[in-house]
Amino acid sequence: QYDDLPDLFFIDLFNYLSPIDILWAFTNLNNRIQTLINERGFFRHINLSLARLSKFDTLLTLLPLNQIETLIIDIEASTLQLSRWPYLPHLKTLRLYGLRDFIDATNFILRHSTSLIHLTLGTNDLFMSVSIT
Repeated sequence: QYDDLPDLFFIDLFNYLSPIDILWAFTNLNNRIQTLINERGFFRHINLSLARLSKFDTLLTLLPLNQIETLIIDIEASTLQLSRWPYLPHLKTLRLYGLRDFIDATNFILRHSTSLIHLTLGTNDLFMSVSIT
């Protein structure tokens, strides 16, 4: 029974898991664990580089979008990921890899231009790091 385990058990366990694994396995399991996950800020930094579109669609509905500060996406893993994201009010760091078409990236960046501080764009041939102040 999850309710019998102390909070420290889950905190230690979550330190070994990626935010996506935590989200996939523990979100909506029960209120106590959900509160613990939210309080510890496990969803401030999200890396969806390896998430395929079918898993991504489910994860997107579970993510607390207002907590995300860092987002990492590998477009080659799923080319439609970038166009499906809603507005992320606290997004400060964005890393996009595998870019081939800059239209979706440009739209996403412009939508978040008031909060972005760090931006990294990577293509197969060129890696460019840009800092926005």
